[in-house]
Amino acid sequence: MTDKTFFGILLLLSGTVCLVSCEHITSSSTENQSNDIPDSIVYYINQYKNSSAPLIKKKQYLQRAYNLSQGLHDTLKFNYLTDISNLIYDNDSILFKKINAEKLALSTKLKDTLRIGKTHYLYGHYYYYVKENLDSAYYFYHVANKSFTTLGKDVLSGEMLYTMACIKNDLRDYTGSEKLTYQAIKLFNGLNKKSSRHLYYCHNLAGINFQYLKEFDKSLLHHLKALEYLDKTEYKDDYQSTSFNNIGKVYEKMGEHTKAIEYFQKGLMNETLKIENPRSYARLLDNLAYNKFKNNDTDTIEISLLFKEALKIRDSLKIIAGIATAKRHLAEYYSYYNDTLKAITYAKDAETMAKSVDDNGDRLKALKLLAKLDKANAGSYLETYIRLNDSIHDQERAVRNKSTRIEYETDGYIAKTERLTLQNILMGIIGGALVLVFGLLYFIKRQRAKTNALLYEQEQQRANEEIYSLISKQQAKLEEGRKQERHRISEELHDGILGKLFGTRVGLGFFSIDGKKEEADDFKSYLEELQTIEKEIRDVSHALKNNILRSDDSFVSVIEQYVSTQGKIHGFNHDIHADTTIPWDSIDDKLKVILYRIIQESVQNMVKHAHADTISIIFNMSSKFLHLKIKDDGKGFDIFKKRTGIGLKNMESRILKYNGTFTVDSNLGEGTTITIRVLV
Repeated sequence: MTDKTFFGILLLLSGTVCLVSCEHITSSSTENQSNDIPDSIVYYINQYKNSSAPLIKKKQYLQRAYNLSQGLHDTLKFNYLTDISNLIYDNDSILFKKINAEKLALSTKLKDTLRIGKTHYLYGHYYYYVKENLDSAYYFYHVANKSFTTLGKDVLSGEMLYTMACIKNDLRDYTGSEKLTYQAIKLFNGLNKKSSRHLYYCHNLAGINFQYLKEFDKSLLHHLKALEYLDKTEYKDDYQSTSFNNIGKVYEKMGEHTKAIEYFQKGLMNETLKIENPRSYARLLDNLAYNKFKNNDTDTIEISLLFKEALKIRDSLKIIAGIATAKRHLAEYYSYYNDTLKAITYAKDAETMAKSVDDNGDRLKALKLLAKLDKANAGSYLETYIRLNDSIHDQERAVRNKSTRIEYETDGYIAKTERLTLQNILMGIIGGALVLVFGLLYFIKRQRAKTNALLYEQEQQRANEEIYSLISKQQAKLEEGRKQERHRISEELHDGILGKLFGTRVGLGFFSIDGKKEEADDFKSYLEELQTIEKEIRDVSHALKNNILRSDDSFVSVIEQYVSTQGKIHGFNHDIHADTTIPWDSIDDKLKVILYRIIQESVQNMVKHAHADTISIIFNMSSKFLHLKIKDDGKGFDIFKKRTGIGLKNMESRILKYNGTFTVDSNLGEGTTITIRVLV
């Protein structure tokens, strides 16, 4: 594995941790969700992480966690799917693809650009480090980068650019890798001190690129810059040895083996390196031995021991690519000392191992060395070398072209999407304007209808007032006629009949009855009876004259006349009671009309729906409030059930316009009571 790939994995793993932690912050703020399912998912995820069970059993834990996630709402579901896919991508491709496809559908449904980018990011990670499918990996990283760039997520965008640069480096497109690396450096330079780690990775990769481009001064400049940023991080001890190795390799390429040896030895000064990072330790040992050999170091025993120790470590770790490199170095070493048999053996082993892991760089070097060592088969080795070299160039050119096409097509697709988005925005604006216009027209039409309805209601109110006024006038005329007639009868009784009776009684009083005592007593009793009749006629006359009918009885009389008439028509009894303290003359005629209409509506409802036998209408006065209670003994109704009629609504509306209160109390089989309270 190359240095830049090692740093790529570290960077992406750190990025994954960042993404996962960000997701958990989001999930903690999601809307209320039953804790049972999330708790179970977390339990199975922890079982996968901590259990020592076989992998097949651990996969079952993640499968259960995935199944449970299907019961969550979209946002929380996405977060847990991310946790699961981060764990499963490198050992269960089927489940990983299934989950990531579901995540992409969810993030698209949620129109969440950040989640769309993160999903493509994880796809790229899978294709780069698991499938080693460089063109697919490059595509997904490129799409993810577009999402992050749109959102201004510089850290995530920089990580994508860096990883794309690593892919370009794998394809030996060092110029393309350099371009992407500089773009990433530009983004990270604008961030705070936390970007030092990212800048270290980028300058390290830039140094590797310039090494392959044979611009060694620039390569050294970037490697030294990388070390400066490494000093600002907490990872100095972990990565410093690797950086020293990279600088040593640059000096090796420059032919300055003494300088190279100096940096390899610096790398080996880390006392914990052999235990904590034996891979890096073996690489430094092998490179130190090789440069000592190239520098014509006379201590051949030390060089041989260094080579063999490096090979032993790599062999124990089963680092096939490293073993191939070590054996190729040993082949050169034994060739220099004319041990051709050993040299060929090591060179063949190096070629075979490099081929087994598709390490074409080391394989080409091994083939070239074999052609030099094995004269008998030199032609065959050279032919294989040329064929492999051409094939590599063709493949890399094809993939480079594909990556360029991916960028072009993706950018074109995004540009097209932006155009379509702009068109959609314009269509939305036009559609919104049309909706606004039609809505305005509808509003105007509705307002006109409301205005007409209001005018009609006002006209109806005026008509009601006129009708009530006519009824009142008619009732007043009737009452006036009755008063006059009663007054005439009173005068007639008092002045006529009573006078005649009085004269007759007085005249009879002068008669002397000499007959029997019984007859005299009868005569006297008759005179007393006449006197009693005179008194009764006088009382009636006074009553007719003084208490005939008060003027404030006219409104109640109107109500009495209406209810009485309806009672005769529909066959129900009525009882009307009005408090004598009610000042009907001072009550507004509009309110009287409203009360009259409510009584009308109540009577109609009673006749049509309640089928009552009796209706009671009671007027009371308390403080400045007039109370009206209308009660019937009909079949009643459920006041909580939705009603389709407008009778009660109209009654309530009339009273509310007069700032009064309107209540209805009814139960099935228990009749209905309407209570009204209004300030007068």
